[in-house]
Amino acid sequence: MKKITKFNIFFTSITLILLMIFMTTNASAKMLKPHLYKTQLKNGMTIIVREVPEGKAATVQLWVKAGSIYEDNNERGITHLIEHMIFKGTKTRGPGEVAAAIEEKGGQINAYTSYEYTVYHATLPARYWQTGLDVLSDAVQNSVFDPKELEREKKVVLEEVRMRNDRPQIKLFQDLMEHAFKVHPYRLPVIGTVKSVSSFDRNDILKYMAKHYHPNNFTLVVVGNVHYQDVVRRAGELFNGMTADNTPAGKLPVEPPQKTFRLFNLREDVNLPQLALAMPAPAFKDADAPVMDVIAGILGQDDSSRLYNQLRNKKGLVYQVNASAFTPKYPGLLEIMATLDENNIKAALQASLVELFKLKYVPVDNDELERVKYNEESDFVFNMEQVEGEAQVLGAFEAQSGEPDEDDYLAQVRAVSREDIIRVARKYFNGHNLTTGYLIPKGSKFELKRAAVEGIIKAAEKTAKASISISLIPSYLGNIHRFKLNNGITLLVREDDQNPTVSIRAVFPGGSRAETAATNGAFAFISDLLPRGTAKLSSREMALKLADMAGEIKGFNGKNTFGLKGDFLARFFDKGLSLMRDVLITPAFDAEEAAKIKPERLAVLQQQEDSLTSLAFNEFNKTLFQSHPYSLNMEGSKKAIEKFTAPELRDIYEEHALPRHLVLAVAGKVKAKEVYEEVKRLFGSWHNGTGDDLNEEFLLPRPPDGAKIVNITRDKEQVHIIIGFLGASLKSADRYALDILDTVLSGQSGRLFMQLRDKQSLAYSLSSFELLGLDTGSFGVYIGTSPDKKDEAVKAVWQELTKIRDVQISSEELEKARNILIGRYELGLQTHASQAMDMALDETYNLGQDYGNKYIHALSLITPAQVMAAARKYIQPDHYVLVTVGPQETADK
Repeated sequence: MKKITKFNIFFTSITLILLMIFMTTNASAKMLKPHLYKTQLKNGMTIIVREVPEGKAATVQLWVKAGSIYEDNNERGITHLIEHMIFKGTKTRGPGEVAAAIEEKGGQINAYTSYEYTVYHATLPARYWQTGLDVLSDAVQNSVFDPKELEREKKVVLEEVRMRNDRPQIKLFQDLMEHAFKVHPYRLPVIGTVKSVSSFDRNDILKYMAKHYHPNNFTLVVVGNVHYQDVVRRAGELFNGMTADNTPAGKLPVEPPQKTFRLFNLREDVNLPQLALAMPAPAFKDADAPVMDVIAGILGQDDSSRLYNQLRNKKGLVYQVNASAFTPKYPGLLEIMATLDENNIKAALQASLVELFKLKYVPVDNDELERVKYNEESDFVFNMEQVEGEAQVLGAFEAQSGEPDEDDYLAQVRAVSREDIIRVARKYFNGHNLTTGYLIPKGSKFELKRAAVEGIIKAAEKTAKASISISLIPSYLGNIHRFKLNNGITLLVREDDQNPTVSIRAVFPGGSRAETAATNGAFAFISDLLPRGTAKLSSREMALKLADMAGEIKGFNGKNTFGLKGDFLARFFDKGLSLMRDVLITPAFDAEEAAKIKPERLAVLQQQEDSLTSLAFNEFNKTLFQSHPYSLNMEGSKKAIEKFTAPELRDIYEEHALPRHLVLAVAGKVKAKEVYEEVKRLFGSWHNGTGDDLNEEFLLPRPPDGAKIVNITRDKEQVHIIIGFLGASLKSADRYALDILDTVLSGQSGRLFMQLRDKQSLAYSLSSFELLGLDTGSFGVYIGTSPDKKDEAVKAVWQELTKIRDVQISSEELEKARNILIGRYELGLQTHASQAMDMALDETYNLGQDYGNKYIHALSLITPAQVMAAARKYIQPDHYVLVTVGPQETADK
């Protein structure tokens, strides 16, 4: 006889367990985190097990994807009726014996029906968990639906229907759902109606069961002192006889966008009126859902909430008020319910809307936000103290999102920011999205008319906006304050304490747009010279001061602006701002420093000559923009730079660097009010000079007459080619379609790269490009290729340009381009430095601090037809500039 050892027993046991699991499950089994498992049987049934070692209780819950929203018109309420009938007897257990089998073990059994699923659950001492699973399995698979029992249970359900009809708050809620949802089945009561429930017979139930009660619609959730392998093994034994139904699920109707507010009323035999209102809310899987849950907490979670404090404590308009977020599988609602006197209905509606709308404009206090997030998290934590609570959370998350673990959701709640609150409130809380109704006594003469509601909505919006701090303004980034100093300086401050840094940007109109041929390169020279000392500090002394602060001050210039940028640790903000003040108001413009910089500026021009790409673009701009300043080289001209003196540069600076032209933007860990006071102290006495108001108007360039071809010969191995056209300006309505067009063509997944590089190997570097200027712009294609492929490459570029003029881009290309643009915009605003510059430029160009929202919205409206229209407008085959730099042979269209 073979000797049996402890190791043999252990190995054999493990082998059998693994074999049983393998026989009943597929390869999707996984441990989501310690003691939390998810797997799937071969027949499609999902199993989730949460082991609770040392626990005394266990719960077994069977979640069935059979809720009221999946009912046909002739099935309204049948899901709920089946939930009642499941425990009324099986093939082996008579009426009452199903519940008795659980109760005799000291457990409890019950069920409930919702819009999206039915849940059967039993909670018992942990040692009897198998009994719970056996009983629920028997009830779901083997219920007999005895006709006599059915008729008796229908009477019970009909009484439940009548009871609900007698409860005013339930009637008001149901009417709210019916008006908020016009086509989606959320509008219908889960319980059904007297007429529908009365009509059902046993065959109706069996047909419904045959459609919905399949293992691929089942999720078994077991929580308690159990072993995962044991649960999977037993579930496999009990449900192995069921087969999956792979019939595609029918599509539910999609609720269309609401175009105007909806108003209803109920007159019932009640004493105390009630008010209900709702706004759209996201679906459970939407990234906005955790934000909406936090918003509901801010508005009406408890006695510390805004609605309770404003409507009850301060104004005495209501007796009770609460808010809740209904974020189910499909888009839901943010709901507010109140009990009140009917003479307060109008005032309470307006006050509620004011609190909703304020969330669009006024950042939530950090302490309030943290308090609400803590409460949201605590609800989960305390709910999971009991096994049935934890199983309910796991089941709900699995049913709604396909993942049972709540950790991701809690992380999303913790991450909700003040900016998220404003963004989501603006997305959903608009007057046309409102659904509201009231319940009053039958004999009441009160009536709320549509005209009155229109006035209430307008007044609430006005009041909400008026509650904004005098300096706080609507913005894309959020939490931006604007101040205006007496000398005309515009100050923008964004409070953001996420990182202990601060960035300052001082921006003036200027740059190459303010230059002539004689002054070309002045602002590039000034941007280098400006931070090289003040009236009191030499360049060296200033460098040491900055080094002591680990800070940086540099000049910058562009086609339309110039200025100064400073970046510091937040604790050095005051010192950094003071130093920037000295640079801006009392710059040294030292002759010795200018003499050092001049050869450096000339060296930049030499580097441009060495860079064939830079040379090509400079020639392209010169040819395309003609007499407009955009034709000038932004780095300057050799002739002008050689003539510049420090006094001349100072004169140009002082002509343009006037307080009334300055936008000063600050972003970081600062307080707006404190920044304003410091800026007023440091900059308030800076007086405006006699410079002009810089309202330059330029003769706009005309499209080239025919093809303007420029060939520059260089003895190099590559030829660099630009084919380009006049484009849109920054504020042109066409720029959004042109942005999409540029994005479809450019990038590694763009048409040019895919066709000319990946498929035809015609070039290593190529892309479309777009310049959006204040007056005009440019659009075109750049390509670097070998001389022997030049003609073929030019031909291929024209083929792609012709194609995008003649054939609409696909909806997939449009969506991808839109996502790229929005993602690029969002990712470009992560740092305080990028935020400060964006704020300053948006203000300088009069785009508004909410331009980001406008930009994203405008992109969302672009259609393929508009992109093709933009292509036809700006890609003009008979009016273009073609520049080639390199070994020359004629390159033509």
